[in-house]
Amino acid sequence: METKKLIKQKPSQQTEVWEFETYFRKKWLYKDEAWLEQHYKMLQDVCGDGYVKDWGSNDNEMWLDTKKLPGKLASTFEHTQEFITKIHNFCLDHYTKTKPYAHFDWDLNNIIVHGDNINLVDWDQCGIYQEGQILDKITADLKKAFGDKYNPDLLKSLPVTKEKHNSNTKETETLKFIIELYSEYWKNPPIAEIYLNGESKYKNYIRGTKDKPDVISFEHKFAEDDKWQLMIDRYNKSEKETNFVDGKILNDQLLHIKNINIDEIDIGPLVFKGVYTPNYPTRWAQQQRDAGKELPKTLENVTIMGHNGTWVFCAESPFYMWLLENLY
Repeated sequence: METKKLIKQKPSQQTEVWEFETYFRKKWLYKDEAWLEQHYKMLQDVCGDGYVKDWGSNDNEMWLDTKKLPGKLASTFEHTQEFITKIHNFCLDHYTKTKPYAHFDWDLNNIIVHGDNINLVDWDQCGIYQEGQILDKITADLKKAFGDKYNPDLLKSLPVTKEKHNSNTKETETLKFIIELYSEYWKNPPIAEIYLNGESKYKNYIRGTKDKPDVISFEHKFAEDDKWQLMIDRYNKSEKETNFVDGKILNDQLLHIKNINIDEIDIGPLVFKGVYTPNYPTRWAQQQRDAGKELPKTLENVTIMGHNGTWVFCAESPFYMWLLENLY
């Protein structure tokens, strides 16, 4: 029988990492086979080179096997400016190769350095995120690792992807958007980034109140028959932001959409056409499933975002004609 050794354990996340002679095994001490199968297929496409070997489960746990990579943890190297720049460039270059997917956990203990070759391990957080959120996470992870030696302004070297309209298409209207957001929180406020057709228009902490919300305003040009998408990406919520007492929520972190005005028109009940896709915390979601509660992938008629996730509102130009067709 092949020898094995427990090398990492996180009771709060119900996970373990075991080292075998030729591979590592990540174990989750609960079952969510649908998520793991999807995660495995995604990593097969993103990682390449046969990094993921196999996955499996039994009555009360599941696991994912990955091959051993040569090299040393980046956390064991001296923090010279040359090394910091090398890791910084690797994180950005790696994301450009895997986008729209991102590893999303650039802890130095997840980075393996072998000469000029650098690789990532521990892909639990891998997924599709907004580019602004990805750059923020790279900044935060490397700032945590290198402290004041790390200059986050270097991130400006990565261009943000923007959708372009056909230059031969005649522009028919310029719409002004006014969005009112407010939050409830007891530790840290939520962050909201607002996108229009994939272009970031605003990103900041939301600290406004119901009576005095944060007001975000911007304009955008559209061509006739353009179908467009307004997205609010809400993040910065950890499990610690929700405070339970005797099984009841005493404090929480919530983001509210109070009002949306487009071209000096309050869209009113049309705000409920927005589709909210929550990113449920893995451990909490499993507890809900174990209790027999089915968690919907998307929600409509929502103006309160309690989990990290995205809210998407779709319309088209000319906006006034679309408005008439959808209001009545």
